[in-house]
Order: sequence, then structure tokens, then C-alpha cells
Amino acid sequence: MNITTFDELKHIPGEKGLPFFGHFFQFVSNASKYYKTNQEKYGDVFKSHTLFGASVILCGPTANKFLLVEKGKFTSNQEAWEQVLSDLFPNGLMLMDGERHRYHRSIMQEAFKKHPMQGYLEIMPEIIAAGLEELKGKKKVLFFPFLKKMTLRLAARVFFGLELNKDLKGINKAITDIVRASAAIPINLPFTKYRKGLAGRAFLVDYFKTILPQKRSNPGKDLFSRLCEAKNEEGHQFTDQEIIDHLIFVLMAAHDTTAITLTFMSYFLAKHPEWQDKVREEAQLISLFEELTVKDLRKLEQTGFVMKETLRVHPPLITVTRKLEENLEVNGFNIPKNTFVNAVFQITHHDERTWTQPEKFDPNRFNSKRKEHLRCPFAYAPFGAGKHHCIGFAFAEMQIKLVITELLKHYRISVPEGYECAVRDVPLKQPKDNLPMYISPIGSY
Repeated sequence: MNITTFDELKHIPGEKGLPFFGHFFQFVSNASKYYKTNQEKYGDVFKSHTLFGASVILCGPTANKFLLVEKGKFTSNQEAWEQVLSDLFPNGLMLMDGERHRYHRSIMQEAFKKHPMQGYLEIMPEIIAAGLEELKGKKKVLFFPFLKKMTLRLAARVFFGLELNKDLKGINKAITDIVRASAAIPINLPFTKYRKGLAGRAFLVDYFKTILPQKRSNPGKDLFSRLCEAKNEEGHQFTDQEIIDHLIFVLMAAHDTTAITLTFMSYFLAKHPEWQDKVREEAQLISLFEELTVKDLRKLEQTGFVMKETLRVHPPLITVTRKLEENLEVNGFNIPKNTFVNAVFQITHHDERTWTQPEKFDPNRFNSKRKEHLRCPFAYAPFGAGKHHCIGFAFAEMQIKLVITELLKHYRISVPEGYECAVRDVPLKQPKDNLPMYISPIGSY
């Protein structure tokens, strides 16, 4: 693979850092601070060097639109990610380009259309209710592990049609090890995070192989079954291995990112009780135990504002990478072909040129009067943009709204006065302390 070196980017500002490692340790320690410090020093375009090589970083309100949409056809997603993720997520949509990507995405989209989505929605209420039962009698809860367990149970039923059984522990460990391995030094030696991630993938492959024949012969409403049945307009279907590869990637993308968003959403609602009351009031409009449609969830306007603001402040994935297939000019800088280029959602989502008081939690910035997210197209992009826009974004929104509304119908949540959640940025955002929160039941619950 031809890759632009750091020395070939002499005309772009930025520092090389340590030999071999570059700024890898600064990036892993606090990626948001690393990007922000360099933007303040060099501007919206600067070069970076980490363990994975040289890259050019794009910040500012137009970065997402420019790299992911306007110039998207001149970039490669596959070559950008394969050096890090190819062993962990082979054949994932994220590692595909061109016709191959269009082919796989066209089949997967069948699993996220209106009819399948309603089927997923009908599965969820029982799982959410069972998860909330575990909160009874408790006064303090580590919310991140609790919500990870909840979303894993939902994924197990909605994605794979699995019951609440002992297999979930092995699945959770496997996907956790894979996610950690994605940001680790890719050295396949015993006891390394990378080796554990590869072992986690092998576990999931073997596990899904054992239940795939049943899904082929007796499909249900779950995503696994939908992928077995799905066909594109030409009538093509996935092979067994393609189904397994897509399931592993979807499990990582949906389970972890949804739990992260729910965790930070809970944190902000605890810090801002006035918004907690608004979401709770909306929650009374729907009941998980009556006939509920995807359309009904769209009526939860205030809940939607809180979710969007949470994703603005804390996008689960703070940056995306592309490899240039043509020379590109940005802000007067010529970026040569074969360069890795990053668009940093975290910086774009906090840019004062787009957002009013960007460090402030303010869901009303998304209401019909202000519409701050529309000031610059794609300045808000927690689900990505362009041809690689997250295929499951509507499913994620549905799941987040269902869980948070049912939680607040039964519990009031709070944190100690003055508490601020410390955040780890990579590989995916999460609270460093697992977010301890107080809960108190409402009414007779």
C-alpha cells in the first residue's frame, strides 16, 4: 500500500513527536485535548503522527461535508481502516468501497426498512422491563455497566433472537475485547489486548456458526434472520461467512455506541433535572406495553433534542479516517494522494463558528427556532455522512428513546452536586468511572 509519509507533508504545519510512536500516547490519553491543542496552534488543517503513521487532520464546520460528502468519491474508507481493523472486522461495511460497498449495503438496508424495524420494536419492551427490574431496591448504580448489559440483552434478542441466558457473558467479553483491541498496538502476542481481541472475534465466529443453520431454516423477526433472508433488487443474498462478518461489526457498532449514548444522556439528565422532567413528561405520552409504532417515537420531541445534544457533546466515535485517492486542496494546503485524512467530529461539534456557547449543554439549540445544526451542512454528524453514513442510525435512535423514556417513567436519577464525569475518548467514548448515579423510584415502582 502506498502511504504518504510525514516528511512528504512538510508544507503542512504539525509536529512529528516521539520516534515510531509519534503522538500516540497523547492521543490515547486524551484525544480531544490533543486535537484541540493542535487546532489552536496550527489552525483547521495540521498534520499528525502516531503509531499508525502520518495523517492530516481537518477541523472546522466544513470538514465533514468536504471530506465525507463533496470529495467522498475521491477517498477510500477501506484503505483508511484496514491497517487497524481488518483482522478484527473483515468484510465489515466500514472496510468496503465502491461497488462492493454498494452491493453489501443494498442487502443490509433491507433489514432496516419499515417492516423489519416495527418487528424489532415489538421485541424490545419485555427486555427493557426485565432490565429495569434489576434496579429495584438499589440507591446507587454504576450506569455504564448497567446500560451495557441492557443494550447487550436487547442486541441478543433483536439482532440474534437469543434468550436471556449464560451466552451473554461470553458475547459481552468478546465484543469488549474486540473494541479494546481496535485502539491497541496491533501486535499479536500472548496477553496483549490485540491477541484478546482476535480471540474475541474467533469466539463470536464459532458461536454464530452454530446457530446460523437454524436462522436459515426457521427465520424470526431478529436481525440475524433478516440478514439470512435479505435480497437486493437483483435477488442476491449473503453467504454464511458474510452474514457472520456483518453481525460482528453491527454488534460492535450498535451495542457499544448505543450504551455510550444512553450513559451520557443519563448523566446530562441527572445534571439538568429540568430536562429530566421534560423527558419524563413526554414519556407519559407512550407506554411500552401498548401498541407502539416507530412513528409514535418521533413525537418525543424534547427527548430527541436531549439525545441530539448528547451526541453533539459526546459523539461515541470522535473521528473518522479516509485515504485520499486523488490530490486534495483544503484551506490553501495541497494534500497529496495516498494521505490519510481525519475529520474530527469532536472538534466540529464544539466549534464556536457553528454553535452558541458550544461547551454548554443546551438541547434547545436543535429546536425549530434556533436550528443551530443546520447553520453549516454536516457540521453535526454523530452518525457520519455521505455514502458511509451509519446504516443503523434510525434503529439506534429508536432504542435510545425506548430505554430512556421507560427508565424515567419509573426512576428519578441524580449525581452529587459538583460531580463532573471524566471521559475516555478512544477507541470509543466512555466514562472513566463507569458513571455512578443515584436512583429513586417514582410512585409505587
